[in-house]
Amino acid sequence: MPSSFNFGALDKDDAEDVCWCVVESIADMDDTAASIVAVVHFLREAYGATDADEKIIPNPAFLANGHDGMSPRTRKYFTGRTFKGLGGSAVSLAGGLASGVTAVDVGSILKEGSAVGTTAAHLVGIKAAGKGFKKSETVTRWVDAMLKAKVAKIGVRGVGLAGAAIPIPAVGLATSVATTVAKLGIKVTLSKLVARTAMEVHWRAYQETVISSVLSSRAGPVGPASAMFYEIFTKRSFTRIFGKHDTAALIREPGGWMALNDKLMLM
Repeated sequence: MPSSFNFGALDKDDAEDVCWCVVESIADMDDTAASIVAVVHFLREAYGATDADEKIIPNPAFLANGHDGMSPRTRKYFTGRTFKGLGGSAVSLAGGLASGVTAVDVGSILKEGSAVGTTAAHLVGIKAAGKGFKKSETVTRWVDAMLKAKVAKIGVRGVGLAGAAIPIPAVGLATSVATTVAKLGIKVTLSKLVARTAMEVHWRAYQETVISSVLSSRAGPVGPASAMFYEIFTKRSFTRIFGKHDTAALIREPGGWMALNDKLMLM
C-alpha cells in the first residue's frame, strides 16, 4: 500500500472509503505481483476475508457484504490479454500523466461533435443499454461522469488527462463522493474515476443477478448495471472467433471489476 495514503481518515466500515482507498493504492503501486498481494492482504484484514484470490484484487463492496472467493474467469480474461502479468489498464491506473491541467471545459467539449469519437460512442452505447430498466439513476450517474471525463480527454488536444485532476462538479458526481475523496485526500483522475465506476457497476450487476436468480431462472441482464456489463463484454468484431466471454461468471466473481475496468480503459 502506498505510504502517502491518508489512512488516518479511512473508515474501514464504509465501503465507499475502502473502494477509493483501493483505487488510490493501485494508482500508486508498481506493476508487480507483490504490490497486488499487498492490496489483497489489506482487504483481507479489513473484512476478515479468508478465500480471496491473491493475484486478483477483489471488489471491496463484495468483501464488505461477505462475498469473497476466487476469480478464475477474471484470471482467464487477463491470460488472453497482451499486458505483462495482470498489468496494463487493469492494475496500473496512472496512464499518461499530465501536469498543470486541473480543470476542463466539459460543456464546450461535449458540444463539439468531432471530439466525441469512437470512445464516447462506445460509452453512450453502454449508457443506453441500461435505459430500459427502472431505478438506473445511481448507475447512470457513474457512467455519465465517466463519459464526460472520457470526452474531455479526447477533446483536449495534445494533453493526456489520465493522470490529470478532474473537478468532480464538472462530471456530475454526487456530493457524497466529493466529500469522501476530499476527506481521504484523493485527487480524482480519469483512470481512478473509471476504476471506481467499474467497482460500482460490478457490485450492482451482482446484486441484480443474484436477486434475479432467487426470483426466477432468467439469464442475462436483468437491470441497468448488468445490462451495461453484458454490453461491454459483447464481442462484435473479428474477436468473436475466439469465443464469448463468460459475462455471468465475471459478474459473480469478486475480481470481475478488474476485467470491466480493463475494457473501459481500452475504449
